[in-house]
Amino acid sequence: MKKIFKKNQIIITVLALMIAVAGYINYADGVKKKNAAANKTKEVVGTDVDKDLKDVDIAEPGNTVFTSGSTSQFIVSAKLEREQMRASNKQTLLDIINNVNISEAEKTAASEKMVAITTSSEKEVAAELMLEAKGFNNVIVSILNDKVDVVVERESLTETEIAQIEDIVTRKTDVPVTNLTITPVESRDK
Repeated sequence: MKKIFKKNQIIITVLALMIAVAGYINYADGVKKKNAAANKTKEVVGTDVDKDLKDVDIAEPGNTVFTSGSTSQFIVSAKLEREQMRASNKQTLLDIINNVNISEAEKTAASEKMVAITTSSEKEVAAELMLEAKGFNNVIVSILNDKVDVVVERESLTETEIAQIEDIVTRKTDVPVTNLTITPVESRDK
């Protein structure tokens, strides 16, 4: 019996040592990777700054420099922010609806507001899809208080293009042309 107990003790001790060694190796490897990543970041940042400084044209001080990259990125960013804001508003309304301390009238009002947000969102997406199908790429449609704003990535719009946009947006949003604003935005991709 003593011999079996000693064997088990040795096996347990060896396993404990192996686990300790594996843990130490894992920890040491993690520290090395972290230090290597930090050094690599320092090298990349230093190199990029030097390149950027060499590319600066000092002959024309005061000129505007666009940092966002492109109009496409601006429009995608605007759509993303719009959806994030909507999701936040919907969550707030949902919290109101699910709160037991809120009156039924307030819950009904919150439900109606949520339906209105969803309806506006559906109309915006439908108008954007139709406009993109007609060749107006990078478009954002925004509906607020029965007014519609349309931003189109174009330097300018012809009368035909304006009429096309007005037709699509009024059909998809049920908003009259008098409450429609179309804004062409020059592409920065050039």
